Amino acid sequence: MPDTGTSESVRISRRRLVRGAAGGVGVMMAVSAKTALGTNICQSPSAMVSGNTSPERGAPPPCSGGRSPGFWRNPQHFNAWIGATPPTLRNVKLCPTGLGGMTPANICAQGTTAFEVWGAAASNHLASYSGTAEDSVECGSGGPFTINPEEWGLWGILAFPKKAGINEGDLLWHLCAAYLNSLAFEDYALTTAQVIDAGMALLNNQNWCPDAMSEEACGERAFTPSSFVSYISGMYDINADLNIEWCTSK
Repeated sequence: MPDTGTSESVRISRRRLVRGAAGGVGVMMAVSAKTALGTNICQSPSAMVSGNTSPERGAPPPCSGGRSPGFWRNPQHFNAWIGATPPTLRNVKLCPTGLGGMTPANICAQGTTAFEVWGAAASNHLASYSGTAEDSVECGSGGPFTINPEEWGLWGILAFPKKAGINEGDLLWHLCAAYLNSLAFEDYALTTAQVIDAGMALLNNQNWCPDAMSEEACGERAFTPSSFVSYISGMYDINADLNIEWCTSK
């Protein structure tokens, strides 16, 4: 299991500058986001389960809902990966702004894997994928390869969910984004430990109660896989604005 005690000093707080990826030419880009004044509400899982949506006087500022899977799978945003390792890609143009024609054959090192985070609870949902990789400067000789279920990286799952054996929008797809959000935003609605704990339960088809609540208090309000997906996806982009100096080929 990964270390969940990520220090605040290495997290991305909102409006904090993140330096560009090594080898890239940095340009200051402001990533816009909706705020908690919008239609959705950012709240902790305990508040969500308890049904408490009204902030109390003196309560801490609204939390961050983090970024969506679409943000995290964009290779241009690899410099926003804090506390997790993005993949090493082969035969990809400098500073790609999207997936373009990429396939799993463009991955030569997976980076942080789902198995490292959730163990077999994650890999049991994934499938093997085989293909042929081309030779590359980044990774050397190519040839036939197979990605086994326990070898899929977080980015590979986000970028190629069907090839990994799941569908875009599935629980594991959103969990990968939630894990990265918990590391990147110091005020994300869930802690890294909560994301791991929720995934371990929900991926095993068990309901999940936040750690601050007893099962009795949680009761029928406990998160199911579908309600958890609705919860975290409904908060995407709330208080999640970032000023990122990211890679550009210009």
